[in-house]
Amino acid sequence: MPNITSRQVILLGVTYIINITLIHVPSQLAGYGRQHAYLSFLVAGLVVALLLLVLTRSANRFPGQDLFQSLTSRFPIIGRFIGLLYLLFFFFILTRDMRSISDFTNVLLLPNTPIFVIGLCVATTVVYIVRGGLRTLIGITELYGPILIIVVFFMVFVVFKDFNTGYLKPVLYIDWAGVGKGSWIAFSYLGQVLALPFICSGKNYRYRHGLYSLLIGTGLLTLIILMLLLILGAPITERMMYPTYELVRQLRVTDFLDRFDLILVALWFPAALLNVAISYTLFVMVLRRSSPLFPVK
Repeated sequence: MPNITSRQVILLGVTYIINITLIHVPSQLAGYGRQHAYLSFLVAGLVVALLLLVLTRSANRFPGQDLFQSLTSRFPIIGRFIGLLYLLFFFFILTRDMRSISDFTNVLLLPNTPIFVIGLCVATTVVYIVRGGLRTLIGITELYGPILIIVVFFMVFVVFKDFNTGYLKPVLYIDWAGVGKGSWIAFSYLGQVLALPFICSGKNYRYRHGLYSLLIGTGLLTLIILMLLLILGAPITERMMYPTYELVRQLRVTDFLDRFDLILVALWFPAALLNVAISYTLFVMVLRRSSPLFPVK
Protein backbone atom coordinates (compact mmCIF):
# COMPACT_ATOMS: atom_id res chain seq x y z
CA MET A 1 0.00 0.00 0.00
CA PRO A 2 1.43 3.44 -0.93
CA ASN A 3 2.25 5.93 1.77
CA ILE A 4 -0.53 8.45 2.31
CA THR A 5 -0.05 11.82 3.96
CA SER A 6 -2.34 13.19 6.65
CA ARG A 7 -3.76 15.78 4.27
CA GLN A 8 -4.66 13.12 1.72
CA VAL A 9 -6.42 10.95 4.30
CA ILE A 10 -8.46 13.91 5.55
CA LEU A 11 -9.42 15.03 2.04
CA LEU A 12 -10.39 11.47 1.13
CA GLY A 13 -12.74 11.29 4.12
CA VAL A 14 -14.25 14.73 3.47
CA THR A 15 -14.99 14.09 -0.20
CA TYR A 16 -16.38 10.63 0.54
CA ILE A 17 -18.85 12.21 2.97
CA ILE A 18 -20.10 15.25 1.08
CA ASN A 19 -20.04 14.41 -2.65
CA ILE A 20 -23.33 12.50 -2.85
CA THR A 21 -24.86 13.72 0.41
CA LEU A 22 -25.15 17.34 -0.67
CA ILE A 23 -27.46 16.76 -3.63
CA HIS A 24 -30.58 15.20 -2.11
CA VAL A 25 -30.18 14.52 1.63
CA PRO A 26 -30.99 18.13 2.71
CA SER A 27 -34.53 17.79 1.35
CA GLN A 28 -35.10 14.63 3.39
CA LEU A 29 -33.79 16.23 6.57
CA ALA A 30 -35.92 19.34 6.02
CA GLY A 31 -38.98 17.11 5.82
CA TYR A 32 -38.31 15.80 9.33
CA GLY A 33 -36.45 18.50 11.22
CA ARG A 34 -38.09 21.49 9.50
CA GLN A 35 -36.19 24.70 10.34
CA HIS A 36 -33.87 22.76 12.67
CA ALA A 37 -32.87 20.18 10.06
CA TYR A 38 -29.21 21.16 10.43
CA LEU A 39 -29.22 19.65 13.94
CA SER A 40 -29.64 16.20 12.38
CA PHE A 41 -26.13 16.38 10.94
CA LEU A 42 -24.70 17.45 14.30
CA VAL A 43 -26.39 14.64 16.25
CA ALA A 44 -25.39 12.01 13.70
CA GLY A 45 -21.84 13.37 13.68
CA LEU A 46 -21.47 12.76 17.42
CA VAL A 47 -22.51 9.12 17.07
CA VAL A 48 -20.18 8.54 14.12
CA ALA A 49 -17.28 10.11 16.06
CA LEU A 50 -17.72 7.52 18.82
CA LEU A 51 -17.85 4.63 16.34
CA LEU A 52 -14.80 6.01 14.57
CA LEU A 53 -12.91 6.01 17.87
CA VAL A 54 -13.73 2.33 18.45
CA LEU A 55 -12.63 1.29 14.96
CA THR A 56 -9.45 3.36 15.20
CA ARG A 57 -8.50 1.80 18.53
CA SER A 58 -8.91 -1.62 16.94
CA ALA A 59 -6.88 -0.66 13.86
CA ASN A 60 -4.03 0.79 15.93
CA ARG A 61 -3.39 -2.61 17.50
CA PHE A 62 -2.11 -3.81 14.10
CA PRO A 63 0.14 -1.01 12.77
CA GLY A 64 1.12 -2.65 9.48
CA GLN A 65 -2.36 -3.76 8.46
CA ASP A 66 -5.69 -2.26 7.56
CA LEU A 67 -8.75 -3.30 9.54
CA PHE A 68 -9.74 -6.02 7.07
CA GLN A 69 -6.33 -7.66 7.30
CA SER A 70 -6.30 -7.51 11.09
CA LEU A 71 -9.77 -9.10 11.28
CA THR A 72 -8.90 -12.05 9.08
CA SER A 73 -5.45 -12.61 10.61
CA ARG A 74 -6.65 -12.53 14.23
CA PHE A 75 -9.99 -14.31 13.76
CA PRO A 76 -9.93 -16.24 10.46
CA ILE A 77 -13.57 -17.42 10.56
CA ILE A 78 -15.36 -14.75 12.57
CA GLY A 79 -13.24 -12.07 10.94
CA ARG A 80 -14.31 -13.17 7.47
CA PHE A 81 -17.95 -13.22 8.57
CA ILE A 82 -17.72 -9.67 9.92
CA GLY A 83 -15.99 -8.72 6.70
CA LEU A 84 -18.95 -10.07 4.72
CA LEU A 85 -21.26 -7.81 6.74
CA TYR A 86 -19.09 -4.85 5.78
CA LEU A 87 -19.18 -6.18 2.24
CA LEU A 88 -22.96 -5.73 2.21
CA PHE A 89 -22.61 -2.28 3.77
CA PHE A 90 -20.23 -0.98 1.12
CA PHE A 91 -22.20 -2.74 -1.62
CA PHE A 92 -25.34 -0.84 -0.61
CA ILE A 93 -23.36 2.42 -0.61
CA LEU A 94 -21.99 1.56 -4.04
CA THR A 95 -25.40 0.85 -5.58
CA ARG A 96 -27.01 3.84 -3.84
CA ASP A 97 -24.39 6.25 -5.15
CA MET A 98 -24.52 4.84 -8.66
CA ARG A 99 -28.29 5.19 -8.69
CA SER A 100 -28.07 8.73 -7.28
CA ILE A 101 -25.65 9.84 -10.00
CA SER A 102 -27.66 8.13 -12.74
CA ASP A 103 -30.94 9.65 -11.55
CA PHE A 104 -29.41 13.12 -11.22
CA THR A 105 -27.98 12.92 -14.74
CA ASN A 106 -31.17 11.51 -16.20
CA VAL A 107 -33.50 14.03 -14.56
CA LEU A 108 -31.51 17.24 -14.97
CA LEU A 109 -28.87 16.78 -17.66
CA LEU A 110 -29.80 13.99 -20.10
CA PRO A 111 -33.57 13.43 -19.84
CA ASN A 112 -33.80 11.68 -23.23
CA THR A 113 -31.00 9.20 -22.51
CA PRO A 114 -32.05 5.82 -21.05
CA ILE A 115 -30.95 5.51 -17.45
CA PHE A 116 -29.40 2.13 -18.27
CA VAL A 117 -26.98 3.80 -20.68
CA ILE A 118 -26.07 6.43 -18.08
CA GLY A 119 -25.49 3.78 -15.44
CA LEU A 120 -23.33 1.77 -17.84
CA CYS A 121 -21.17 4.82 -18.57
CA VAL A 122 -20.79 5.50 -14.85
CA ALA A 123 -19.84 1.89 -14.12
CA THR A 124 -17.29 1.79 -16.97
CA THR A 125 -15.64 5.01 -15.81
CA VAL A 126 -15.47 3.78 -12.22
CA VAL A 127 -13.84 0.49 -13.25
CA TYR A 128 -11.07 2.35 -15.08
CA ILE A 129 -10.53 4.63 -12.08
CA VAL A 130 -10.24 1.69 -9.70
CA ARG A 131 -7.81 -0.11 -12.01
CA GLY A 132 -5.38 2.73 -11.35
CA GLY A 133 -5.21 1.77 -7.70
CA LEU A 134 -5.26 3.84 -4.55
CA ARG A 135 -2.86 6.43 -5.99
CA THR A 136 -5.45 7.32 -8.63
CA LEU A 137 -8.14 7.79 -5.98
CA ILE A 138 -5.81 10.00 -3.95
CA GLY A 139 -4.89 12.04 -7.03
CA ILE A 140 -8.53 12.74 -7.89
CA THR A 141 -9.23 13.58 -4.26
CA GLU A 142 -6.40 16.10 -4.10
CA LEU A 143 -7.67 17.76 -7.27
CA TYR A 144 -11.41 17.96 -6.64
CA GLY A 145 -11.59 17.91 -2.84
CA PRO A 146 -10.26 21.45 -2.29
CA ILE A 147 -12.31 22.72 -5.24
CA LEU A 148 -15.58 21.52 -3.70
CA ILE A 149 -14.70 23.05 -0.34
CA ILE A 150 -13.92 26.39 -2.00
CA VAL A 151 -17.17 26.23 -3.99
CA VAL A 152 -19.26 25.80 -0.83
CA PHE A 153 -17.73 28.89 0.79
CA PHE A 154 -18.07 30.79 -2.49
CA MET A 155 -21.79 30.00 -2.54
CA VAL A 156 -22.14 31.37 1.00
CA PHE A 157 -20.39 34.57 -0.08
CA VAL A 158 -22.67 35.01 -3.12
CA VAL A 159 -26.04 34.31 -1.47
CA PHE A 160 -25.30 35.86 1.92
CA LYS A 161 -27.20 39.04 1.03
CA ASP A 162 -30.39 37.04 0.44
CA PHE A 163 -30.46 35.25 3.79
CA ASN A 164 -33.78 35.49 5.62
CA THR A 165 -33.38 34.56 9.28
CA GLY A 166 -37.15 34.49 9.64
CA TYR A 167 -37.14 31.06 7.98
CA LEU A 168 -35.40 29.63 11.07
CA LYS A 169 -38.10 30.77 13.47
CA PRO A 170 -39.32 29.69 15.95
CA VAL A 171 -35.73 29.10 17.04
CA LEU A 172 -36.40 27.57 20.45
CA TYR A 173 -39.20 25.23 19.41
CA ILE A 174 -37.33 22.10 18.31
CA ASP A 175 -39.07 18.96 17.13
CA TRP A 176 -36.58 16.51 18.62
CA ALA A 177 -38.49 13.53 17.24
CA GLY A 178 -38.15 14.92 13.72
CA VAL A 179 -34.50 15.79 14.31
CA GLY A 180 -33.91 12.23 15.53
CA LYS A 181 -35.47 10.75 12.39
CA GLY A 182 -33.35 13.06 10.28
CA SER A 183 -30.26 11.99 12.22
CA TRP A 184 -30.99 8.37 11.34
CA ILE A 185 -30.88 9.33 7.64
CA ALA A 186 -27.77 11.48 8.06
CA PHE A 187 -26.01 8.73 10.01
CA SER A 188 -25.72 6.44 7.00
CA TYR A 189 -24.06 9.20 4.97
CA LEU A 190 -21.73 10.56 7.64
CA GLY A 191 -20.92 6.97 8.58
CA GLN A 192 -19.06 6.58 5.30
CA VAL A 193 -16.05 8.11 7.05
CA LEU A 194 -15.75 4.77 8.87
CA ALA A 195 -14.20 3.49 5.65
CA LEU A 196 -10.91 5.25 6.41
CA PRO A 197 -9.56 2.59 8.84
CA PHE A 198 -10.34 -0.03 6.20
CA ILE A 199 -8.60 1.78 3.34
CA CYS A 200 -5.53 2.99 5.22
CA SER A 201 -3.14 0.89 7.25
CA GLY A 202 -2.42 1.73 10.87
CA LYS A 203 0.86 3.49 10.06
CA ASN A 204 -0.92 5.95 7.72
CA TYR A 205 -4.07 6.52 9.73
CA ARG A 206 -4.75 8.10 13.11
CA TYR A 207 -7.99 8.93 14.87
CA ARG A 208 -7.46 12.64 14.39
CA HIS A 209 -7.45 12.13 10.61
CA GLY A 210 -10.91 10.58 10.67
CA LEU A 211 -12.14 13.10 13.22
CA TYR A 212 -10.95 16.06 11.13
CA SER A 213 -12.61 14.53 8.07
CA LEU A 214 -15.85 14.10 9.99
CA LEU A 215 -15.74 17.62 11.45
CA ILE A 216 -15.02 19.28 8.11
CA GLY A 217 -17.57 17.17 6.22
CA THR A 218 -20.28 17.70 8.84
CA GLY A 219 -19.51 21.42 8.96
CA LEU A 220 -19.80 21.78 5.19
CA LEU A 221 -23.07 19.84 5.04
CA THR A 222 -24.47 21.88 7.94
CA LEU A 223 -23.47 25.05 6.10
CA ILE A 224 -25.19 23.84 2.93
CA ILE A 225 -28.47 22.97 4.64
CA LEU A 226 -28.41 26.28 6.53
CA MET A 227 -28.06 28.08 3.20
CA LEU A 228 -31.06 26.21 1.85
CA LEU A 229 -33.15 26.97 4.92
CA LEU A 230 -32.19 30.65 4.94
CA ILE A 231 -32.84 31.11 1.20
CA LEU A 232 -35.68 28.73 0.37
CA GLY A 233 -37.15 27.85 3.75
CA ALA A 234 -38.00 24.38 5.03
CA PRO A 235 -41.38 23.98 3.20
CA ILE A 236 -39.82 24.56 -0.23
CA THR A 237 -36.60 22.67 0.50
CA GLU A 238 -38.40 19.49 1.50
CA ARG A 239 -40.47 19.50 -1.71
CA MET A 240 -37.46 19.70 -4.03
CA MET A 241 -35.72 16.61 -5.31
CA TYR A 242 -32.35 18.35 -5.64
CA PRO A 243 -32.55 21.56 -3.59
CA THR A 244 -28.80 22.25 -3.67
CA TYR A 245 -28.80 22.21 -7.46
CA GLU A 246 -31.83 24.49 -7.57
CA LEU A 247 -30.03 26.91 -5.26
CA VAL A 248 -26.96 26.85 -7.51
CA ARG A 249 -29.14 27.64 -10.52
CA GLN A 250 -30.12 30.92 -8.90
CA LEU A 251 -26.52 32.10 -8.62
CA ARG A 252 -25.62 35.06 -10.79
CA VAL A 253 -22.00 36.15 -11.17
CA THR A 254 -22.09 39.63 -12.78
CA ASP A 255 -24.29 40.08 -15.88
CA PHE A 256 -22.68 37.62 -18.24
CA LEU A 257 -22.46 34.37 -16.27
CA ASP A 258 -26.02 33.24 -15.56
CA ARG A 259 -25.57 29.46 -16.00
CA PHE A 260 -23.10 29.03 -13.19
CA ASP A 261 -24.73 25.70 -12.36
CA LEU A 262 -23.14 24.08 -15.43
CA ILE A 263 -19.67 24.96 -14.18
CA LEU A 264 -20.37 23.61 -10.70
CA VAL A 265 -21.93 20.40 -12.03
CA ALA A 266 -18.85 19.90 -14.23
CA LEU A 267 -16.70 20.17 -11.10
CA TRP A 268 -19.00 18.00 -8.97
CA PHE A 269 -19.46 15.12 -11.40
CA PRO A 270 -15.88 13.72 -11.29
CA ALA A 271 -15.94 14.03 -7.50
CA ALA A 272 -19.19 12.05 -7.43
CA LEU A 273 -17.60 9.34 -9.58
CA LEU A 274 -14.79 9.28 -7.03
CA ASN A 275 -17.33 8.29 -4.36
CA VAL A 276 -18.45 5.30 -6.40
CA ALA A 277 -14.82 4.38 -7.08
CA ILE A 278 -14.00 4.41 -3.35
CA SER A 279 -17.00 2.22 -2.57
CA TYR A 280 -16.06 -0.18 -5.36
CA THR A 281 -12.47 -0.35 -4.08
CA LEU A 282 -13.71 -1.18 -0.60
CA PHE A 283 -16.09 -3.79 -1.99
CA VAL A 284 -13.24 -5.52 -3.84
CA MET A 285 -10.94 -5.35 -0.79
CA VAL A 286 -13.53 -6.93 1.50
CA LEU A 287 -14.43 -9.58 -1.06
CA ARG A 288 -10.78 -10.51 -1.50
CA ARG A 289 -10.11 -10.83 2.22
CA SER A 290 -13.43 -12.33 3.35
CA SER A 291 -14.10 -14.98 0.74
CA PRO A 292 -12.18 -18.29 0.79
CA LEU A 293 -11.98 -18.03 -3.01
CA PHE A 294 -9.75 -14.97 -2.68
CA PRO A 295 -7.04 -15.72 -0.10
CA VAL A 296 -5.27 -12.83 1.56
CA LYS A 297 -1.73 -12.33 0.29
